[in-house]
Amino acid sequence: HTQDKPSKTTTPMRVRLSPHHRLLLLLLFSASALLVARTRRGRGGAQQQLAQLVAVRQETARPGSRRKAPGLALAGLRRGAWGLRPCAETKGEGKTRRKPISGKGSEFNPGDPWTIPDFAPSKRTFKCLSYNETYEADDGKEVISVDGLVPGSSLHISHWNDNKTPGQLYSDLSTEIALRFIKTAASRKTEWDTAVVVNNHFDTDGVCSAFTLLKPDIAWKHRRLLVDAAAVGDFNEWPRMDINALKLHGAIEAIAQEGKTDAERYDLVLPRMPSLLNDIDKYESLWGGYMQEIDRGLRNMKALNEEIYSLYNDNSIGVVLLPYGMPEIPSVVLSKNFGFDTDRFLIGKCQERDTEKYKYSYSMKGHAWAPVKQRPQLKKPYVEKIQLEMKELTGVEWNPTGGLTGLLETDSAVDMDPELVVEGLARCDSTLRTLEKLEKILNKIQDPLAVKSSDVLSDELLKKEKKKLRY
Repeated sequence: HTQDKPSKTTTPMRVRLSPHHRLLLLLLFSASALLVARTRRGRGGAQQQLAQLVAVRQETARPGSRRKAPGLALAGLRRGAWGLRPCAETKGEGKTRRKPISGKGSEFNPGDPWTIPDFAPSKRTFKCLSYNETYEADDGKEVISVDGLVPGSSLHISHWNDNKTPGQLYSDLSTEIALRFIKTAASRKTEWDTAVVVNNHFDTDGVCSAFTLLKPDIAWKHRRLLVDAAAVGDFNEWPRMDINALKLHGAIEAIAQEGKTDAERYDLVLPRMPSLLNDIDKYESLWGGYMQEIDRGLRNMKALNEEIYSLYNDNSIGVVLLPYGMPEIPSVVLSKNFGFDTDRFLIGKCQERDTEKYKYSYSMKGHAWAPVKQRPQLKKPYVEKIQLEMKELTGVEWNPTGGLTGLLETDSAVDMDPELVVEGLARCDSTLRTLEKLEKILNKIQDPLAVKSSDVLSDELLKKEKKKLRY
């Protein structure tokens, strides 16, 4: 406001600051200047990125332009560290096929986990091949390998060892990977929506992951049930989210018994999956027998818990001693009883009434064979070392067992106190034995006098065992 008032001259007031106050003001001004500079720089960068995106979209929409917008899964292209590049190709007998997409897989970003995608009916088809058979695509369609690894596929939806599943999609189960895939925008593009889905074996995880790609709208509604059923089948885990997963797994196994080959089993199971998911309780004739085994196992485990001497849990080894005549307890029930704190199981079956003669089987947890991400990665124990020490302790041969998680089993009954067997096994199979310790022994880094004679085996044997170790 301007007023006709005589102006007054004022003398400026001077304030004397101590050195400490001057330093404080200097730091405050410097921080303010830095904050302002960063804000301007961030605005400029955002405006520049927005301008680039608009330019790309305009160029994409321009008639005659060949450039594609980034973030799309393009046939024959994949995203690497420096943008999209052609897929590597391998030449077969007169035919050319692409290698599977590998790496992080930026084009397969599932996006916000809380966003529900808008699914449309998929045009994908399914084919079951024999193990080690290569799929030769004559029509130029993309090939998606689910669960198993099929040579000739252009994308892996698999948790098997040596898989090339993109990092953006990877999870512990193939069904989880398939659910992440159908959430991506790339999965709804023509090249992937019309792809051929292939597998080379039959199991519950293979069925659930294949069904997810064939019927994504139905699979998404029942995703918790599908994931838990896959975990029951592949990892022998008790369901975490939906108890009906036990029934679904039992129904799938019952239907599969009608087929002679894996291809026939898929033809029988996949068409019935929608009805099984919508009302699994209606199919008691399929899952009734399996659930009776589960119920019997739960009752037997409860009886063992009431008798403390029959159930041990030493270190990371879950130990169950079955009385004479009691059937084996299903692995799913063992998973429910011991939870996640147990790495391995020692199961003893009494061979004679009113004695302590047991035949033992030693195995790892159900997911030990898979390169898991959410679950703890389990170390494989030093099997040949355990064989030598347990034979010396019990006087009975401990032979390697087959399967993905089997370790050792006795060829005859062990006639000694079971507690001594458990203590001896826990002592010679310490989970602290790692690859580094074996390397120290192998390379003789440690003082030879400090190494126990029981730890020193031949160099050839140690090299062989070191290759088997897996983290």
